[in-house]
Amino acid sequence: MKKILYLLVFISISSWGQESHNQKNKQIDISKNIGYFNITKVSFISMSSLRQERFIKGEGTIFTDLDTNGAHAWSIQTINGYFISPHFSLGIGVGLDGHHTPNYNTLPVFLDARLYHSEEENSLYSFLDIGPTLKLGGDNSTLRKGVLFNFGFGYKFNAGNRLHLIFDIFYSHKTVSFTNEGIGTSDDIIKSNGVGLSLGVIF
Repeated sequence: MKKILYLLVFISISSWGQESHNQKNKQIDISKNIGYFNITKVSFISMSSLRQERFIKGEGTIFTDLDTNGAHAWSIQTINGYFISPHFSLGIGVGLDGHHTPNYNTLPVFLDARLYHSEEENSLYSFLDIGPTLKLGGDNSTLRKGVLFNFGFGYKFNAGNRLHLIFDIFYSHKTVSFTNEGIGTSDDIIKSNGVGLSLGVIF
């Protein structure tokens, strides 16, 4: 778990260093939504619903609504992308999510699409993230296979000295398997829905 977190931090720092180099040599201007970029952000998600679906031989699938009291997740993500136009960007992201009540972790790899309402450095935007969550580390790993879907809105703004921050609010859906199989063949899955808040930096 710690190794994965260190890897995410390393990717973020490396991306920042590369973007700093690119800014000097290619005159990339994040304030005008041009060129390559990196977003690194931390999120908190409060779960509004949790449903467990278990298949029991001879009985079929049993649906159980789980208690959401105290159910939440912390997430760190880094996204590397490119502005297709000053109003639209595509990127690839990787993250690490720690879920509590119930306790499990996910490692999402996802496509990130963003629509900016202005090409100015202060701009509202909407975004969509979708992709699988991967299981690494063998059978004893706390990482769960599944699918991630996030949709939200945010604001990019200049915090001074070429520092640009982002703040967003989003709906989060995740389906994860509690066996070693994927969600299509697993006989024990949990579907979670929640609302998240993020704060991050865009390089």
